[in-house]
Amino acid sequence: MSVFDLIDTPALLESTNQCIQCEACLEACCTSDTADGPSMNPMDRLTVINRTLKGYAPLPDEVKALYYCTECGRCDGTCPQEIPISQTIADGKVMMVSKGFGPLEKHENMIKGLFKNRNAVGKPAEERLDWIPDHLKQKVKFEEAEGDTLLYVGCLSSYMDKATAAASLEILMAAGEDVKLLRDEYCCGIYPYNAGKWEEAKAIFTDMAETFKQAGIKRIIVPCAGCHRAFSHYYPRLLEDFDIKVLHIAEVIKELLDAGRIALSPSTQSVTIHDACKMGRKYGLYDIPRELLKACGATLSELPENRDEALCCGSGSGVRSLDAPLSMKIAGKVLSTATEETLVSTCPFCIFNMNYTSRKTEAGKKAVHIATLVRSSMANA
Repeated sequence: MSVFDLIDTPALLESTNQCIQCEACLEACCTSDTADGPSMNPMDRLTVINRTLKGYAPLPDEVKALYYCTECGRCDGTCPQEIPISQTIADGKVMMVSKGFGPLEKHENMIKGLFKNRNAVGKPAEERLDWIPDHLKQKVKFEEAEGDTLLYVGCLSSYMDKATAAASLEILMAAGEDVKLLRDEYCCGIYPYNAGKWEEAKAIFTDMAETFKQAGIKRIIVPCAGCHRAFSHYYPRLLEDFDIKVLHIAEVIKELLDAGRIALSPSTQSVTIHDACKMGRKYGLYDIPRELLKACGATLSELPENRDEALCCGSGSGVRSLDAPLSMKIAGKVLSTATEETLVSTCPFCIFNMNYTSRKTEAGKKAVHIATLVRSSMANA
C-alpha cells in the first residue's frame, strides 16, 4: 500500500464541498492579510484543494498558497460548517505531492539538507550535543544505559535555542529523573511530513522508531511543540504499533513540582505568556504553563488574544523557511500586543522566530521557554 493511500480522499472532498464561502475564517488566518498573492486564506485554500481533487491543475500561486498555511488551527474554531480546515489543508498538501504539484523547490532543498545533516537547520550533525552543560557531560546517560525515558531535544533546541535544551536536562537531572539522551539524535521528521512528502517522512519515522525500540524507550519527554506533535500524532498515523507515551517538558515539570522533587525560589518578575499553536489549540496545554509561571513567582500578563484564540507566531509548518519576512510580519503582531518585555512560550520555534523578529525590528522583547524560566527559579540554581 502506498503511503498516500492513508489520505481519506472522499473525506477530503466532502470537507471541501462543505465550504459555503462565508469568509468567516479569513479574519482568523494569520496569512490572509500579511502574505502577498492570491488564495492566501483558508477559504480559497479549500477551493484549490476541491478543484484539484476534481481534476483541475492548480496554478503555481495556488499551490504556494497551501504551503503558506502555518496550520495553526485558528480558523478551525470559526467555521460555521465545522470543517476541520487546518487538517484538510494539511492533507491537501499530501494530495498535491501525490499528483506531482508539490511541494515547493525550497522544500525539496530543505529535505535534501535534512537527510544530509540529520537535522532541519542545516548544522553539522556532530555538533548536535554541544548544548549539554559542561557540569553534566560526565553524568548524562545515553541510549545504551538502563531506563525507558528519553529526553528528545529536537533540532531547534539543539542548535538555535540551546538554553531550552540545557534547562530541560538540568531540571530533570536535578529532580533525579531517570532520563537518557541519544548520541545521534535524528530530526523527528516533521518537516517532510508537513510538506506532504510522506515517503520521506515515513523513512525518518521508521528509522527513529527502530532507534527507540533498540534503546528500550517507552516514554519521550520533549521541550519542542513540533516534536511533540510529530511523535504523538504523525508517527501513529504513518506507523503501525507506535504507542510510545509523549510528554511535553512542562507536563513533567508540573509532575515533579507536585511531587516535591524540585523546589522553586520565587522571584518577582512580569511576563507575558504566548500559547503556542501545537501545544495550545492542537493539544490543549493551557493551564500547566500558567501554573508553573505562578509557582515561579511571575506576575502573568495575557495577550489580548490567548488560549484557543491565540495568535500564531508565523513559523509553523515550514513557513519560516519559505518566507522569513512573512513569518516576521506575523510574529510582529504578537510582539506588538505583549505588554511585558519577556514572553514565555512552550515552543522553540515560536521563541526563535519571535526573538529574531524582535532583534530585526528592535521591538525590545525577548522570548524564553517555560523550562528556562523554571530553571532560573529553582532553589539550587
